[in-house]
Amino acid sequence: GLMSSTQYDILRRHNDGSFIWVETAAELSRAKDRLQQLNAATPGEYFVFDQKSQQIVARIASGLPPGD
Repeated sequence: GLMSSTQYDILRRHNDGSFIWVETAAELSRAKDRLQQLNAATPGEYFVFDQKSQQIVARIASGLPPGD
């Protein structure tokens, strides 16, 4: 059989509002764990994008002052 393909992209929102691809994960739980790890290392706004549904399925944001 075929290996299951990577299904979730982890993205970071850049200061100009664009998205930067960070990495992929095969499982949603793994992707959510990585959001926590990435945000702890470099605070910002991160998303998990489901390639199948074409939807953002998880999000984390911190280190952003109110009004910025």
